[in-house]
Amino acid sequence: MPLLRHLGRVALLAALASPFVPTDAGASVSIAVSFDALVKDADDVAVITPGESHSVWEDGRIFTYTKVHVDQGVAGNDLAAGNDTYVRTMGGVVGKIGQLVDGEAVLTKDKPALLFLRKLKAGSFDVSARGQGQYPIKIDPQTKERRLMRSTAAGMLLPPKPPAVPASGVQTQSLAAGAPVAAPGAKILLAQEVLDNKKIDEGAREIASAWKRLHTSPPQTQPK
Repeated sequence: MPLLRHLGRVALLAALASPFVPTDAGASVSIAVSFDALVKDADDVAVITPGESHSVWEDGRIFTYTKVHVDQGVAGNDLAAGNDTYVRTMGGVVGKIGQLVDGEAVLTKDKPALLFLRKLKAGSFDVSARGQGQYPIKIDPQTKERRLMRSTAAGMLLPPKPPAVPASGVQTQSLAAGAPVAAPGAKILLAQEVLDNKKIDEGAREIASAWKRLHTSPPQTQPK
């Protein structure tokens, strides 16, 4: 199941003679994902540079497959620096029909980004939490340092509802299905709070630390 239940729209457009250009996702409204939930949902995290892409029809809708080069593997086992793979995003143009999907990650050729990725059966990847799983890289004009930035493709983000805590003090629901459960009264750190405007190496360390904590299987107890 996808991490994010997205509230958005799919617009069908005539492509005509002009090239397809993704537009700002201002109409997209989503629940902001927590940092822990984003890390937990991903199979791999990597800094990539997009290359060529192509769009195809799948199950009645258009998807775009972008070939990406892995510049830096951050977490996971499948993507190491120097590898190439494909990342699938919703939307694109096939013939004279195009689809725009609000809130979806937007991969632009030669524009590097850090991606949280979920592996598909065919071997390619989806972006976890869509636009919220993409952090484009900008260069600080003063220091020339490379920093992560929140993707504008994510659109408007609403704060998540706090976990429900009944009178007994036992938490009964989490932020999202399968997401790590926060302790009652604990502050939920959003992904954008942890990563936005952070140096790449600092962000990578934060992700690697959370990955070790969230993806390490608990020790198995032997039956007596």
